[in-house]
Amino acid sequence: MRTEKTQSVLLIGVRNAGKTNFLSRLWLALDAGRGLLAKNGNPLDIEYIATGADYLLKGEFAPRTPPDVRDATEIPVKSTFPKNKFFGTLVVPDLPGEQILSVFQTRQWNAEWENRIDQGCGCLLFVRVDSPELIAPLDWVACHHIMRGMLPAQVETDATDTAKPPTQIVLVDWLQFLRKAFTERVGGTHKPRVGIVVAAWDLAPNEQKANGPRAWVASNLSLLSQFIQANDDEFDFQYFGVSVASGDLNSDEDFKKAYMDGNPRTAGQVTHYLSGAVEMSSDMTLPVAWALGIVDPNLLGSARKR
Repeated sequence: MRTEKTQSVLLIGVRNAGKTNFLSRLWLALDAGRGLLAKNGNPLDIEYIATGADYLLKGEFAPRTPPDVRDATEIPVKSTFPKNKFFGTLVVPDLPGEQILSVFQTRQWNAEWENRIDQGCGCLLFVRVDSPELIAPLDWVACHHIMRGMLPAQVETDATDTAKPPTQIVLVDWLQFLRKAFTERVGGTHKPRVGIVVAAWDLAPNEQKANGPRAWVASNLSLLSQFIQANDDEFDFQYFGVSVASGDLNSDEDFKKAYMDGNPRTAGQVTHYLSGAVEMSSDMTLPVAWALGIVDPNLLGSARKR
């Protein structure tokens, strides 16, 4: 008799972090059933992820999630390896970055988030290489000179918005929210799985690609990198670099033509360290399978051959 259960993977990231396109590519990978995870039926409400997948099949990136959308897609899934059987329902909340930022600003989240935190819950924190919403840390010397001593929150960036906090500050804060919630709901000795997902990995500088997404985070988000190193006894961390198309569909017409002439349904690539070294895989289910706790590094060689 097989055991079925509901497990959540929380997708966390500010605006334009790549969550929606990853979820769209994930659905295409689950539908194809060639990775560590496959669909075990269709979601009851398939429209949201199917719409995003249609964009990728047309050679376009899916638009970002509108601020008023609160989607928690429930996908029946199963593992594809007999030695590591898993049957269950994957609940993937894809909330817009505005809501992620709102939790940071208000210092509170609602019961919807709280109820997702349990023993089997995994988390994926997203940043995107080329995102205009990736707010760099402030240079305080230049800041003081330019702003004439005013605090950042006092300086208007447009008619309605104040300066946004650096992205890595928001993500570190979220990690502390998660640690507190897991401690209260599961226990202090539980180490939640948190994958750091660097989206649009194909756009990372070549010298950083060679060393993988961990090196990119260390170079571009030093505070986040230092927090991860200092708290590896509190979390089970892993890094992934993901590319849903392996190239730029927006501005590289030659790449887009090659993408459409190939098989858009099976595109995408994941860079990871799951076997102890930087490796690449075409299995776009890999970050989610790891977050669910069902990745056996000994099976990754077999997965690459599928």
